[in-house]
Amino acid sequence: MTAQLTLDHLRGVRLIAQLLAPSAARPHTPTTAVGVAKHMLATQAQNRPASLLAIDLRSGAQGGTAEAIGSSLLIRTWSQRGTHHLLAAEDVRWMTLLCSPRILAASAKRRGSLGLDSAAVDSARDILAERATRAEQPVTRTEAYSLFASVGVDPGDNRGQHLLRHFGGEGTIVQGPPQGSEDTFVLLDSVCVLSLGLEGDAALEEMTVRYVRARGAATAKDLQWWSGLTVAQVRRGLELASDSREIHPVTGPHGEAMWMPSWALDVTDAEIRQALEPELLLPAFDEYLLSYADRSHVMDTEHSTTIGPGKNGVFRAFRVVAGEALPA
Repeated sequence: MTAQLTLDHLRGVRLIAQLLAPSAARPHTPTTAVGVAKHMLATQAQNRPASLLAIDLRSGAQGGTAEAIGSSLLIRTWSQRGTHHLLAAEDVRWMTLLCSPRILAASAKRRGSLGLDSAAVDSARDILAERATRAEQPVTRTEAYSLFASVGVDPGDNRGQHLLRHFGGEGTIVQGPPQGSEDTFVLLDSVCVLSLGLEGDAALEEMTVRYVRARGAATAKDLQWWSGLTVAQVRRGLELASDSREIHPVTGPHGEAMWMPSWALDVTDAEIRQALEPELLLPAFDEYLLSYADRSHVMDTEHSTTIGPGKNGVFRAFRVVAGEALPA
């Protein structure tokens, strides 16, 4: 591989890294929903049905994601950027604690405009945790709002939604299997006995390595956007991951500094061509677009209104032709 990636090579490597194309160089190809979720680390799940399709597509097992959510092997929660993601249960706590502090701080600043104070937040958290501990079934969103009201915290005017998202960012309360179309909530400890005990530099290195493995080639700015971390944290993560030799620096098509998984150095030109041949249909909010701050490598800006993000932040389903995202 040359030091500078062509646009085709970048697109091909990304398709391979994102489990959308094969390569003998990739060390492992997961065939289960949980395996895919571990590889992707965190998969955008603002649109629940689309997130199920995204993981099923990569595992090749239709319905496997819904089944894994039903057994709490996969968990939908607010791990980063204040938005829903699907993660393997063992990755929820450390990823949330690593990526959510800035979101929690911003959330706290909004409380005054919502008519909430610290006492109200504590009361709502305590009553929800108490019910989740005693309940035989996950607590539905409707039930959670009733619990908030029972302790004098009005869930109206977006207060209930704000509180649930805030508690999710704290890493102890997560979403359980949905009841029909309604969200439910459980204590993470009640559904996940074993969590990876990562923090500090170890957590930064793990997140960085796994992001690049599943999404490289990518820039530091891409990683910063995806994770929601600070510039300093991302730089530290890249330093640690580089020292581990799990990731490798490359130059992008426009001279930009990028990183890709070290195994991708062994991807052949034939495999790049093979990756670019099929036309794919990817669901709304798919990580092939959502993983990057700069989406111009795979999508022309003229499609931003037809694919996304639109003014409301929505991404629609899209086709991938020769690695390029096009309207479905």
